[in-house]
Amino acid sequence: MEKPYKGRATIQDNITDLQIIIPAKRNWFIIIFIGAWLCGWLMGEVFALGAVIGLLGGNPASLFILFWLIAWTVGGFFAFRTLLWTFKGKEIVTVGQGRLTIDKKGVLFYKPKTYDLNEVRNVRVQDENPGFNSPFGRRTDFGTFNSGGTIRFDYGLQTVKFASGIDEAEAKYIIAKLTERRLLTERNYS
Repeated sequence: MEKPYKGRATIQDNITDLQIIIPAKRNWFIIIFIGAWLCGWLMGEVFALGAVIGLLGGNPASLFILFWLIAWTVGGFFAFRTLLWTFKGKEIVTVGQGRLTIDKKGVLFYKPKTYDLNEVRNVRVQDENPGFNSPFGRRTDFGTFNSGGTIRFDYGLQTVKFASGIDEAEAKYIIAKLTERRLLTERNYS
């Protein structure tokens, strides 16, 4: 017999606010693929760097290699960022004192976002990509850190999404906890 799923999120009640901690979903295909890709990337980086240092005599080929090295380095940064998120990442949502803050720990160069709860409207649960499965996971699991989530709300003319990688049932549970604590009210659902 299957045991009931306990969920991925941890909810901490801190008297003045509720903190929801959601660890990044570990996709072993992505970990192995990006890990192997980064090994090849490092070899390319070292060889290209050596070529640029050896060709800096005004040769037109050195300009191409320099441009390629810059683009290659940027690509490697994003791959490393994805790997770091997969291993150590966690989304921390803090709701209380009239604010909702979304922070992503384990992502390089991510700035927490804070929203005024008085302006939060149409809080809802919506599956990210129903019925879509691939070895890379959902579209929002691979390489993006701020565009996906099962819980959504409207903020002005923007839809904010958070709680990436959790099931609808767990998202409904989180919203029920926020309502139970009166951190979300009827105003936030209309």
